[in-house]
Amino acid sequence: MPVSQRCLVAPLRMSADRLEELRRQRALLEEHLNWLDREISAATPAGGAPASPPPPSPSSVPGPPDPTTPPAAPRPATPPSFVPAVTAPVAPAPVEADSILEQYQVAPNSLRQDVRKGCFLYFAVAFLLVIVGVAGIYLLVRR
Repeated sequence: MPVSQRCLVAPLRMSADRLEELRRQRALLEEHLNWLDREISAATPAGGAPASPPPPSPSSVPGPPDPTTPPAAPRPATPPSFVPAVTAPVAPAPVEADSILEQYQVAPNSLRQDVRKGCFLYFAVAFLLVIVGVAGIYLLVRR
């Protein structure tokens, strides 16, 4: 089957679990967008920009097309809501931050040696525990 035909057939084979997961994710995103709208409207001054219309509820948002149902009539276009752009300039990171990072940065070779020492230490402790365990079992069985 050519790739172009596989692309058309693949969406029809979506499992029920995947479909439910996608719907759950959509509902979570809508919940988050509702919260953002509430925060924006709370932060907007009374005479400021008009509030955006409330977003559609999860039940009114259409899901992925179902191959068994006929296509619905086209919905009327709604104008996009007004969202003011952020115009505040972003300040560059302070020079002090770079100097602080350089002060606490560890050399790669030093880090490599520390990790190597730690591995040998863990191996030695584990080996001693095995020896103590074997010696304890030997002493218990010998009696």
